[in-house]
Amino acid sequence: MDQPVALLGAPRGPLHWVFSGLASPSLLALPGAGLFLLWALAQNLRGVGRLHPLGLRLSLAVLAATAAKDELKWLFGRPWPEAWLKYGIYAFHPFATGGLYGGFPSGHTAYVSAPLGVLWALRPAGRALYAAIILAVMLGLVGADYHFVSDVLGGLLTGTFCAWGTLALLGPERG
Repeated sequence: MDQPVALLGAPRGPLHWVFSGLASPSLLALPGAGLFLLWALAQNLRGVGRLHPLGLRLSLAVLAATAAKDELKWLFGRPWPEAWLKYGIYAFHPFATGGLYGGFPSGHTAYVSAPLGVLWALRPAGRALYAAIILAVMLGLVGADYHFVSDVLGGLLTGTFCAWGTLALLGPERG
């Protein structure tokens, strides 16, 4: 399924900006986690306020997903759709380095699905919204030809496991 779907997104046509826009919510996860942790540090140094338990879980899930996807990209060595289209490189090449490799798993999908996975478990009323955001990001990444379908599915699993791991380590929020 990867290659036929990738051919639909190439060459980048007039809808490319729409697909790129769908993928953009993923760009907020890592800066949001960093800002929260900086704010929490400042609060702690000033000796005021408590660390917000949900914010901590969301931030740690994002950081875990970011670290995990970096290691997995190197481990799998999967080329991007562009590398397949230009050079015919498609298979996994474990431990490969360079700009042609690093498509699997999708980091954007991983670090948007990790905090939303935490919310899925702790705030079930918003599940339809969380699913819509994740699906929009996945559609955007595939439609803009940034990733293969299997890359975003791998990113979804990575983010989901990081959300689960965060909740397993920290437990449900209290207070």
